[in-house]
Amino acid sequence: MKNKRLNISTLNKNYPIIIGSNTFKNFRKNISPYINNNRIFILTDKNINRIFKKDLGKIKKNKKLSVDIIVIGTGEKQKNIKNINSICNTLLKKNISRDDTIIALGGGVVGDITGFVSSIVLRGINYIQIPTTLLSQVDSSVGGKTGINSEYGKNLIGSFYQPSLVLIDINFLTKLNNREMTAGYAEIVKYSLIFDIKFFNWLIINGKRVMDKNKEALTHAIFQSCQCKSKIVSLDEKEKNIRALLNFGHTFGHVIEQTNSYKTNINHGEAVAMGMIMASKLSSAMNLISINELNKIINHFKLLNLPTQIPRSLRKNLSIKKFIDVMNKDKKTKNNKINLILLKKIGKAYQTNKFDSQLLKIIIKDSIT
Repeated sequence: MKNKRLNISTLNKNYPIIIGSNTFKNFRKNISPYINNNRIFILTDKNINRIFKKDLGKIKKNKKLSVDIIVIGTGEKQKNIKNINSICNTLLKKNISRDDTIIALGGGVVGDITGFVSSIVLRGINYIQIPTTLLSQVDSSVGGKTGINSEYGKNLIGSFYQPSLVLIDINFLTKLNNREMTAGYAEIVKYSLIFDIKFFNWLIINGKRVMDKNKEALTHAIFQSCQCKSKIVSLDEKEKNIRALLNFGHTFGHVIEQTNSYKTNINHGEAVAMGMIMASKLSSAMNLISINELNKIINHFKLLNLPTQIPRSLRKNLSIKKFIDVMNKDKKTKNNKINLILLKKIGKAYQTNKFDSQLLKIIIKDSIT
């Protein structure tokens, strides 16, 4: 299968997204145009290091590259300031220079951490994203958002820092389980809901093929998702306006993740899926989308086994007040007003702080009781 290519153009940087089925196999060839010298640092996690130990061994043995591999733990809890400090010190101890390149090999957590580290070590190091999960391939690896979590909320410490290349290999996805595929599919369907009704209708027909890892369907879904995000990022790199639409479902979803203490029984994509349903229900309650549209969304989620309700085990830790308090700490909150991404119709979203607060409380109450 021939590689597909997209380009992202921002004010300070232009870079490609390359999508294919053997891009990692051709590692050196694909990264060579985007590195300044032959010294690279690969940041990965314990799981990826174990699964791709043989591949990483071959990369280390390549005489035309000088390779250091840094391995961190797994999970959202890795995104903390202590871990960032440890990684930075490791790089500085190894005498990293501004001409070197850091490569993120892993899912969203590895990508977020690598991007943030790259933006602050020596005030900026070249870096490349090689995402290994469906979620990171269609979302976190694209667009230069980097960051870590705070006790006050998710991704509240970070920077906008673009990579020089995003290298996507759909062969990585053969290693994913159903939950990991579901997490990625949640972000794919998000793009269709906020931006492209034709894509949503395509997913209605082809969603199961995507989840079954059909290469043709996967490649198309990833390409369409990355194309949507690249257009938005090119217009609004630092989320002053239209890029905020990409947070559809996230304001609700981040509350769920934080309340769950970022435990692995609910992953990011699952939390966002629940959040999108809550945002869609509020959109319907405000007469923005019809009941038929709402049911169409919910039925598609259920058909593809995306979660539509907050687990009972988590509801006991939530109250309406607590839910809204956490929402108030969201990055999109301005002048003490929560900004929500809602749907005007399937395929068109907008940002607003003008919504009926009582309706919001009703939606939250229905979701946690």
